[in-house]
Amino acid sequence: MKKYFGTDGVRGRANEVLTVKIAYQIGRFIGQYPSGHKNKILIGRDTRLSGDMFDAALISGLTQSGAIVYELGITTTPSISYLVEQERFDFGIMISASHNPYFDNGIKIFAPSGEKISAKIEAEIENYINRGSDDLPCLKNKEIGYVIDAKHLLDKYLDFLVSNAGDLSSLRIVVDCAHGSASVLARKLFTDRLKIDATYLNETFNGTDINYLCGSTHLEQITNETKNGNYDLGLAFDGDADRLILISRDGNVIDGDKVLYLCALNFKKHHDLKDDTIVLTIMSNLGLKKALAKEGIFFEEVDVGDKYVQAKLKEKDLMLGGEQSGHIIFYRDLNTGDGLLTALKVMNVVAKENKTLDQLVDKLTILPQVLKNEKVSNKVAVMESKELKVLIEEIERELGEEGRILVRPSGTEQLIRVMVEAKTKELCEYYVDKTIALVKDLSF
Repeated sequence: MKKYFGTDGVRGRANEVLTVKIAYQIGRFIGQYPSGHKNKILIGRDTRLSGDMFDAALISGLTQSGAIVYELGITTTPSISYLVEQERFDFGIMISASHNPYFDNGIKIFAPSGEKISAKIEAEIENYINRGSDDLPCLKNKEIGYVIDAKHLLDKYLDFLVSNAGDLSSLRIVVDCAHGSASVLARKLFTDRLKIDATYLNETFNGTDINYLCGSTHLEQITNETKNGNYDLGLAFDGDADRLILISRDGNVIDGDKVLYLCALNFKKHHDLKDDTIVLTIMSNLGLKKALAKEGIFFEEVDVGDKYVQAKLKEKDLMLGGEQSGHIIFYRDLNTGDGLLTALKVMNVVAKENKTLDQLVDKLTILPQVLKNEKVSNKVAVMESKELKVLIEEIERELGEEGRILVRPSGTEQLIRVMVEAKTKELCEYYVDKTIALVKDLSF
């Protein structure tokens, strides 16, 4: 079991779980991997306070290993994925904790293909960190690495996004930048490049306000603004802009499941959905699965995490997949989820079909869903307990085909996540609370 890498890189509270020393060690390793190779590295960060600190630590390790570092500054995670592949970098690094509060941070590493690095490389990095001694080459004289300002590369990423947009000038939108990465690119894309009538919320940042009561995890502000401001739709990004939640004109939430549904239907309508199949995760709503079946659309199901979605898309040569949380991958275009790209794909459908978001998903019935998290001391022990397995089987029998329960450990924290879908929210609450009560007992 890995100590540092979770489902989406290394993540944790800055200077407590994720330290400057770990960041430096990651830089030392990636800067010369494999075996003393002088790498060309692309690096970026989101707006959180500790970003500069980890940027400096990574660059220190990278340059000591002889790497040439191209620094983007504040940018989005998907921009790293795109530019690593297009500009032929050896690796890309994004410093971000995504939707987490400002006091957390994370390090995501991308391979030359634009994909997240393999489990093998993660294990090698962990082995180096755990050895406790710095036995890697330490470059001297002219072999020491250096840093290049690469902000100009963001124009190439914006060019890519614009190439995926139709005529969207008829739309009126409101954009919640979450005080995060979208703050530096959203206006350049929607207003300057595409000439969309757009209003921006939470576009400034001070390092501690990222995701605070805004963005894709706090939808109250943008819901009210969209509904009361006569906008066609609202866009709510997370801290690093790799996920997106939309708000309809009437103030309804259009999450990742609904985005997948409307995009899948539109692609199929135009005979452009490869094998009539998309990729979902185990968190996707049962209502989505039933609705897709009615439309003759199949799905592959994977564990939670955009890297698992991406892996299945690659394995099956499919074009669309994603998560309920708003990570959507358009695999023909990009190797990872991109909130800005998702916004353009959805707005293309809205503009071409001349329909509202609600009209585009009106045949999709989402079952009530309740998700609760419980902190535990040992998530592995709780998940392996016989009592929990028996309770889950009992609830599955009672729900039958009209609902489901999903109990899983967090990939990054000592949490157990309990999710139930059923005919009513009351039933969901009942079964979730019953399961959480047992989890609490098991954790002591």
